[in-house]
Amino acid sequence: MRIKHLLNFFVATVFIGVAVGCAEKDLYDPNYGKEPVKGPEEYFGFETRGDVSLDVNYALPGFAALIEVYDIDPMEIVDNTPVKKQGVEALFKIYTDESGKFNGKMNIPTSVKSIYLYTESWGLPRCMPLEIKDGMVSFDMSNIGASTVKAKNNTRSYGFQGTVPYVLNGNNKLYSLCKWGEGGSLDSKYMSFEENVGDETVGSLTQRLKNFFNPDGIANVDNMNLVTQSRTTNITVTQDGTALDVIFLNRDAMYNNSFGYYYYKTSKEPDMRGMSDMKKYIIFPNVSFSVYGGQLPILKCGSKVRLLYFDEQGNAKEEFPAGYTVGWFMYADGYNQSENEIDITKQVASGFSNLLASNQVLGQQRQNFVSVKDETSGKVIIGVEDGANNSYCDLLFYVNASKTIEEPNDRPVITPDDGNEPEKPDVTETKTGTLAFEDIWPGGGDYDMNDVIVEYNRAVSFDKKNQVTKIVDTFTPVHDGAVFANAFAYQVDKGQFGKMTFSATTEGIHTESATSSIIVCPNVKQAIQKVYTITREFTGGSFNKKDLKSYNPYIIVKYAEGQKGRTEVHLPKHEATSLADLSLAGTQKDAYYIDKEGAYPFAIDIPILNFISVTEKKSIDTEYPNFKAWADSKGEKYTDWYNNHVN
Repeated sequence: MRIKHLLNFFVATVFIGVAVGCAEKDLYDPNYGKEPVKGPEEYFGFETRGDVSLDVNYALPGFAALIEVYDIDPMEIVDNTPVKKQGVEALFKIYTDESGKFNGKMNIPTSVKSIYLYTESWGLPRCMPLEIKDGMVSFDMSNIGASTVKAKNNTRSYGFQGTVPYVLNGNNKLYSLCKWGEGGSLDSKYMSFEENVGDETVGSLTQRLKNFFNPDGIANVDNMNLVTQSRTTNITVTQDGTALDVIFLNRDAMYNNSFGYYYYKTSKEPDMRGMSDMKKYIIFPNVSFSVYGGQLPILKCGSKVRLLYFDEQGNAKEEFPAGYTVGWFMYADGYNQSENEIDITKQVASGFSNLLASNQVLGQQRQNFVSVKDETSGKVIIGVEDGANNSYCDLLFYVNASKTIEEPNDRPVITPDDGNEPEKPDVTETKTGTLAFEDIWPGGGDYDMNDVIVEYNRAVSFDKKNQVTKIVDTFTPVHDGAVFANAFAYQVDKGQFGKMTFSATTEGIHTESATSSIIVCPNVKQAIQKVYTITREFTGGSFNKKDLKSYNPYIIVKYAEGQKGRTEVHLPKHEATSLADLSLAGTQKDAYYIDKEGAYPFAIDIPILNFISVTEKKSIDTEYPNFKAWADSKGEKYTDWYNNHVN
């Protein structure tokens, strides 16, 4: 009986609880039965630009390198010389720190899926194609030779049998000091690194060589005439027990060259017939900074290899006896990446055992090796020409000798003044685009996005420490399809105003201190095709480019100077100023400058110039058919929708 009463009590309790719960929902929840209200954070923000993390480590202490990011290949071949294209604008620019590192964010168009990392600094990869993955892109040269390299058996031609030296081609007496892996990668057991030379870094020396050989990407004709007069690049060992190290500095070539050395008794200088019987040893199978789009680093500035001497019994020695001369050779484009081998049929100079050597030995008509002495470091720098042009910078290296070696005195000398880096002006990064606004806010409209259309150019200048020195903003209203007379303005971070000046040719520009804004043009209808320029200059420490704040551009509907409670239209999810009527946000059709249906924005930043405006009273997706698919995918698909206008 008691169990029955308890069961009845439980059933009654549950029934009452359900009834009370239903009653509470019906009586006290005004949204019961309705679709839940979405907050602005749940909407797609219609961003056409986004932050991408950039992590670069050139692992080269000694100087800060300017890095530039492009969405197209900025290089081209002119007269067999790789040069930078004219008129190609970088998406992003910044200096690394003094150790060749940068870690930060760059704001670039979301349509960009891969980039080209470019630098003019010598001793570093000139231009690297890199993929953007999971919102970040990275390039790291610190792991060269960090692990044992492994070669794919199906791409190897050489068995590397036995011990050093490994036979590559017995008929041509071609050997290698090392085994190598994919891309010609070398093991850390074979290759070490030299960071300093004298009182400076190897990177600093390499930059000085650039200023002597090839300032601003153009060969210094006077200096090159001096260098090509120096025909002696061989090294003569005069003391027993002399160790020789080759230090790689720079590669500025369009070919993947293979580089090595040979030696002979100084008293028996060979003729051309004798050279064909001389053993030749590969040092670098692939004279490249990296392969596979930067995924596999090969060499970096300061890569060092100890040369070996082999006695009559074939024993490898790390020291040379006195009375021997060492020379150099290179196979132009000799490294075959698909087969991971050296193609000895590709040589710079033909007719002599497929061998390119210094002119001292061969007496070739073409001069392929030159040398110059750097007074500051005391090093003799050897430059190699692979035959594509006459730059002699396809490979730059020097040799460290543990004991005094014989050196001629007729080499040109780079004095400190010759190699000084000229004072460079501040670097300027530009960002261009188009701002388009719908002014019937918050009530919603036709979403043709052509009530106000303004093109912009933002030029940010900064020094080698990435301190911003000047910002020049240029705005050009190009279309006004609005009924109202609207103003265009943009809000600037209060700490980044600087000393401001305006262009003298346009009227109406003025600052609005209450909102930290610049009113660019009070009436866009009267400003079509007028160019408005606002310059801000910064002195002293200013601020780092990494800390540069983005703008908050907006229009003021039916603008009147000093008006409070005004109607402002901003980019989605951007804050209104203190003078705006904040009570309008989220009312009628607005979900914080986005249509409540999530189909359209009330303002948008488009990362191109010459954007074709939509026909009056037609929504933007009628003439840009990919716009809707882009919005529906929340920006994942059709990221370049603005390039497909159908009318």
